[in-house]
Amino acid sequence: MKRAGEIPVRIESFRLEALKGLLADGAGPHLSLYLPTHRRHPDRKQDSTRLHSLLHRAKELLETRYAVGDAEAFLEPLRQLEEEPHWEHSLDGLAVFRTETSMAIYRLPMAVPEIVVVADTFHTKPLLRFLSANARYLVLSVSQNEVALHEGTSYGTGAVDLHGVPKSFREAIGVPDFDRTFESSYLRGAVFHGRGPGRELKKEELLRFFNGIDHGLHEYLKDEKVPLLLAAVDYYHPIYKQANRYPGLLEEGLVGNYERANEDKIHADAWPIVSRVFEARVDARKERFAERMGTGLASDQIEEIGRAAVAGRVECLFVAEDESAPEDADVLDDLAEVAFQRGAEVYVLPRASMPGTGPIAAIYRF
Repeated sequence: MKRAGEIPVRIESFRLEALKGLLADGAGPHLSLYLPTHRRHPDRKQDSTRLHSLLHRAKELLETRYAVGDAEAFLEPLRQLEEEPHWEHSLDGLAVFRTETSMAIYRLPMAVPEIVVVADTFHTKPLLRFLSANARYLVLSVSQNEVALHEGTSYGTGAVDLHGVPKSFREAIGVPDFDRTFESSYLRGAVFHGRGPGRELKKEELLRFFNGIDHGLHEYLKDEKVPLLLAAVDYYHPIYKQANRYPGLLEEGLVGNYERANEDKIHADAWPIVSRVFEARVDARKERFAERMGTGLASDQIEEIGRAAVAGRVECLFVAEDESAPEDADVLDDLAEVAFQRGAEVYVLPRASMPGTGPIAAIYRF
């Protein structure tokens, strides 16, 4: 969480680690604001106006429910978000969190409901849906001149703000740039000849490059379990796999130079692969549920699952999306939050795809 007043307003990519910080933030009141946004003109012109209305609603809630002495001062840093430059890299959703001493703002590659909540804790349920194990994936695009990470859902992808990861071969190795014809000149063997200043790029140098990328990603992805696809020219793939330590790297990747590819292209190429992975993963978990049902290691009874979630027994939780009764949806979201905080995998599924007979089902650790 950013300390308000100490750091300029900055919109970041949302990370699993960030949710833990939001759940642990203590001092209130807590303002949570969610806004569905648009990626392109002219649609995104309306987003600033809608944010202005939500901030007005937030001021009313702060003044009536918490008697905040200066609600406008509380909201003042967020008013900067109404300025046009903040919308240039919009994705499908925006999540804003504010206390008197902290602030965090995230872009999401997923639509969110339009919500303003002022309470004793942050409202994180939309983020739990975003973090469900069958929703998110990552694409690492690597070329000689550019390294980029993209985060996606079924809605599309968006660029991730990376820190500690070399952005190019030159940055990682500290050698002069080669021109961009490098990757089109592939010769056999361990040596790849570029048309640079009289030198050859060896497999060992590529491995050093990839080790530098993996080192930075290892810190960034330390809590993640989502699938990761490598997007790179063909001969990069086996070498990168030698450097990789992230267990979620898929065997199948995207082959080609994605240096100039836009987010639509990346999602169009990646989603068919990751959707098959998600489907196979969910099918495997559902089979395990069926095998354990009746043994005491699985249940579709909400009261029993609630007790198990609090005790940290839930290994895998299935939750039906779009329950018609709001009170039912709230209970399901609460249980998902408890299970998630205790390390469970959470899968949000259409009601017709749920295992068991109800809107919730769980596999237990013990």
